[in-house]
Amino acid sequence: MRAQLHIVAALVVVGLLGGCDGPRENAGEKADAAANASVDALGEGSRERLGEVQDRAVRDQGRAIEAQADAAEDRADEVRTVADQRADGLEQQAAALRKDAKQTGKALDQQADAIRGK
Repeated sequence: MRAQLHIVAALVVVGLLGGCDGPRENAGEKADAAANASVDALGEGSRERLGEVQDRAVRDQGRAIEAQADAAEDRADEVRTVADQRADGLEQQAAALRKDAKQTGKALDQQADAIRGK
């Protein structure tokens, strides 16, 4: 769990750098330069483009993980809310039962006193 948290945090940082080249894109650019590879009209070589796609995939995976975690948290909140509502209802029922029992007990005590002639 903690490892996933670190991965998500790293991916969020990468996501925040959105406009910046990712580490795989930078590595591809260096590899293209080292191989003296041809570049397209945007000045990108094939390895750089591949790195960019890989960076985007990692970023998208991080977003998917974050979305799953958010959905799990939302579900947990929903479960807690429902449980709290049910517990409140049960507490109200318990209070009503106690009140009825107290009144019934008091009436029976009075009946017992009447039988004893008190």
